Amino acid sequence: MNFWESPIIKSLGWKEEPKGVAKVMSVCMLIVIVSTIFIPSSIIHTKIGEIIIYSSIFIFLVLLIYVLIKRFLSKTK
Repeated sequence: MNFWESPIIKSLGWKEEPKGVAKVMSVCMLIVIVSTIFIPSSIIHTKIGEIIIYSSIFIFLVLLIYVLIKRFLSKTK
């Protein structure tokens, strides 16, 4: 079974496999959600855990800003 076809992913609202930037944003979001919910806090509060979580959040926000700017510029043309 493909990861994007699992019932859990379908219940989150993804109806099809994301492509390109959306796939990276989805993976970053899943990393943060899974790490904050399922991984014990003693592991999360290590330097490596914090680097993984904060880098995923940073990548997600940068890509979100990129997509919003791209949509804004495509509407103005």
